[in-house]
Amino acid sequence: MFVRKVFARSLGDGLSGAILKSHPSQAVCDPSNLTAMRMNYSAVRKWIVASIVIVGLLLAVGAIVGFYALAPKLHGIARTRTEDYLQARFKSSVEFADFHVSIYPRIHLVIDGLIMRHEGRTDIPPLIQISTITIDANFASLFAARPVISHVTLAGLRIDTPPHQPGGKPVIHGTQVDLSSKFPVTIATITADDARLVILRRDTKPPHEFEIHRLEMDNFDFNNPASFHALLTNPVPRGEIHCDGRFGPWQADDPSQTPVSANYTFNDADMGTLKGLKGILSSTGNFSGPLDYLNVEGKTDIPDFALRTSDHPMALHTDFSAVVDGTNGNTYLNIVTAKFLHTTLVTKGEVVDEYPNVKGRTIVMNTFSQSARIEDLLFLAVKSNPPVMTGKASLQAKILIPEGDEDLIERMKIDGQFGVDEAQFASESVQGKINALSRRGQGRPKDTDLTAVSELQGAFKMGGGAINFSRLSFSVPGAGIDLAGSYGVDSGALDFRGKLLLQAKLSQTVTGVKSFFLKAVDPFFQGKNGKKAGTVLPIKITGTKDRPAFGLDFRDKANKVGDKDQANTRPDDKGSARSARE
Repeated sequence: MFVRKVFARSLGDGLSGAILKSHPSQAVCDPSNLTAMRMNYSAVRKWIVASIVIVGLLLAVGAIVGFYALAPKLHGIARTRTEDYLQARFKSSVEFADFHVSIYPRIHLVIDGLIMRHEGRTDIPPLIQISTITIDANFASLFAARPVISHVTLAGLRIDTPPHQPGGKPVIHGTQVDLSSKFPVTIATITADDARLVILRRDTKPPHEFEIHRLEMDNFDFNNPASFHALLTNPVPRGEIHCDGRFGPWQADDPSQTPVSANYTFNDADMGTLKGLKGILSSTGNFSGPLDYLNVEGKTDIPDFALRTSDHPMALHTDFSAVVDGTNGNTYLNIVTAKFLHTTLVTKGEVVDEYPNVKGRTIVMNTFSQSARIEDLLFLAVKSNPPVMTGKASLQAKILIPEGDEDLIERMKIDGQFGVDEAQFASESVQGKINALSRRGQGRPKDTDLTAVSELQGAFKMGGGAINFSRLSFSVPGAGIDLAGSYGVDSGALDFRGKLLLQAKLSQTVTGVKSFFLKAVDPFFQGKNGKKAGTVLPIKITGTKDRPAFGLDFRDKANKVGDKDQANTRPDDKGSARSARE
């Protein structure tokens, strides 16, 4: 505009000067000449302006024609370079259904039907499939010193990671190329909706699938971390996970070392997707570290947690710290503190893939507690309500849940030991019998003011829906019971054999005439220490937990009394049997 004004003004002045020089007096005195001069100047100015506009239009048309003439070449160059990069970066063959490039009013690139097959393999699904890739940028930002791509949209993204071979390189392998120098570009926004990540396996197990409903990443480059937001579905237990954090910078020499940090929320997870469990889980926490060693800390809450065996909903809260290997999904539990009712359990362990040909993962946990309540544990595990016993409990157990699709309770194996102090039975009738046992054991059958506090200890193994007790001891002042046997978790069946040990002699457990006649059989039921041993009786407990049957067990030769041969004791001795039952 400035040049145009200067040019017009100079030309006008030149014409005016020429007229004045040729007719000086007339030019000055004749008004018509002045008017003509003005008209000539205006016409020349309009002509110059029109000429410049025409030239500008011709240049613009020429530029457009030039761009369209170069478009096929730009299209070919862009497509070739894209194919070469993807092939080299992912070691995959690359196919495009279509490839479009437009440059007006801004640079717009569309790739349809991208298919990438890892090492050209056709025996497994393609590594990457994308229905449509859209890339937008403007000239000013794209050709800046550090180029910026405005937006990349991935529609219909699906990633099927091929089975990782032991000792082999990962699919996204390292490179010695300085990516930040070779590709000094920043992508302002990357979005992907309804994507799917499928982790294929080298065994016969079904693949792990993750539905990524929404992924947003801002300011991605190879030098700095990028912020991201993701919404995805966790398969087991099934629920929605929201993540907000930062990813990168990308570690080209070892991609598994790329750092990531984020906060997450996990909501409405249905524990019912794990057979044998019930409840809706929610969790919050954070994770950080390289992809192959993520440190995870958080908490979970299940307001209605229940086991199938009891179906007693209760609030369960846990605080945990774990390490997750993002390359294979293995989880290592540093510590998990679980709280329910008045009980606290502490657990360490791991969730790993041990059996390649079996669905799921193996769970191994070491659990212990010094601040548990037996009524809480019983309420969690069995249907009886209220629980049959109350008291302080200690527990130490190794829990193994092998991989498989069967009910979790059926798969669970436990090897542990426990103790209960200050135990009392909830049923008044049962507690009354225990008090009577204590009185008889001490030789004070008529002391009705005596109330017994029990102690219970045991070592057990659980597997296949049954609990086998190698040792189960129960004691009250004056008496004790040592048992071994089994309990059916689902059926409630009882099958125990053992001995009843009384501090008093058998004749001292009753009064009157009964006591007199029982003195004759006292020697048959003394233990190894003679007079100091009191009474030892072989017993059995059968039936079910709801209808237990108690009795003497004279016929089982394996359940002998002390150092006496049980064959010398008459099984039909009704007096001694009746006294023991009483």
